[in-house]
Amino acid sequence: MRRVTRLLTVAVILTATACRETPKPPVPPVKVPTAEARPAPSDELLLAAARIALPPPGITVANLPEPTSPGAVALTTFCAQCHDLPSPAMHSATDWPSVVRRMWLRMDRLPPALGIRALDEGARAQLLTYLMANALQVGGANLPPGVGRYEFMMVCSRCHALPDPRVHSPKDWLAVFSRMERNMERMLVVPVTPEETTRILTYLQSRAVAR
Repeated sequence: MRRVTRLLTVAVILTATACRETPKPPVPPVKVPTAEARPAPSDELLLAAARIALPPPGITVANLPEPTSPGAVALTTFCAQCHDLPSPAMHSATDWPSVVRRMWLRMDRLPPALGIRALDEGARAQLLTYLMANALQVGGANLPPGVGRYEFMMVCSRCHALPDPRVHSPKDWLAVFSRMERNMERMLVVPVTPEETTRILTYLQSRAVAR
């Protein structure tokens, strides 16, 4: 009987020892981002700057003037490779040449691995002619005086040349300005204050042409 008791005691001790010595599954190491994996501060600044004032979404081919013309086809084929489709009225005829030259320079310098197609000289001429022909109608150097003129000049020139107040009716300006406010939010541009909104609309509607 004592022999059996000893054997049982030894068996219990061995089982307990085996349980304590059973190796636990390895815990995968926590991956900590290294300095090499993080973008450099200069790259972060460039990426943040590149997102500002891009064309806002919402423009489709159907919204373009003469959507089947060579210039419109070039706009949809090449410009929408990197950002949303811009409206020709986004800039004035004076501003478009410098804007497209900046875009062409960027396209020419992008790595081939990105697959971005650049325009040849013929397509560039067609695109620029189209954009300038359908550009924003500006108000010129001598805007009419009135309450809100200063706010109109300071706020609206953040993104484009100043439009002629006469290009829309008083009723239409309300819808146009609301669309511009949404665009400013999407383009990460500093938004207007309620006071600026009131004064700008007062100016535009008072100088608009009734229709």
